[in-house]
Amino acid sequence: MPPLIQKWNELKDEDKDLFPLLECLSSVATALQSGFLPYCEPVYQRCVTLVQKTLAQAMMYNQHPEQYEAPDKDFMIVALDLLSGLAEGLGGHVEQLVARSNIMTLLFQCMQVRGDPPLNPQIPGEPPQTPGELTRVPLAGHDARAEFMPILGTNLNPEFISVCNNATWAIGEICMQMGSEMQPYVPMVLQNLVEIINRPNTPKTLLENTAITIGRLGFVCPQEVAPMLQQFIRPWCTSLRNIRDNEEKDSAFRGICVMIGVNPGGVPKPGGGAK
Repeated sequence: MPPLIQKWNELKDEDKDLFPLLECLSSVATALQSGFLPYCEPVYQRCVTLVQKTLAQAMMYNQHPEQYEAPDKDFMIVALDLLSGLAEGLGGHVEQLVARSNIMTLLFQCMQVRGDPPLNPQIPGEPPQTPGELTRVPLAGHDARAEFMPILGTNLNPEFISVCNNATWAIGEICMQMGSEMQPYVPMVLQNLVEIINRPNTPKTLLENTAITIGRLGFVCPQEVAPMLQQFIRPWCTSLRNIRDNEEKDSAFRGICVMIGVNPGGVPKPGGGAK
């Protein structure tokens, strides 16, 4: 860490040599976990600053494109990746850092701009990635997650695989945090998720994340999701039957069991009839 921090201090915010350093620190933070705590605050604050600067430059460019150059969106992207690495590695320790910053507001702004062409929301393009790990931060009384849901719902577009995959995963994480309070947002995401899981030639990772998120939605809001059980139960089972056991799979399967209890007629018999 000492030589990495020395390099960190030497580089200016506008230096593209920051990119590999930020990527390196993201992996280090994830691996060290609480061992990264002595270094987390300055690293966290600089990432927030990089995101804030990029968004400010984007706003000026959008308002006066003839006077300003388009910002380099990669500064924001690598900073968000490092923030995600910090959240994953530090777990609950990151909560205080988030509470003392405006990252949730910045994250909300990031999710509303488009990624290509650079940060011009008036031009259609691929949305930037959502640092989904930040959705795990349990902030008491913080309703930012609910504010994110309409934007995450619009990012459930399988034409942009990586963005759709990330939004799907983030929705699953958010619903486990919100519990039954997720109910008002189920209609805006469920239909898209069901369409994705039934879509031919969908990449394996997206299918798995979609199935997990549907299961988690059903776990916290079974009355709202169970009526659609017959529309996704077969691809749901085939998507998750071979993945390794983990917390996400556990919550998804608990959700499917709860939904079957609510709507047993939604599970077809092997012969094709309703059971």
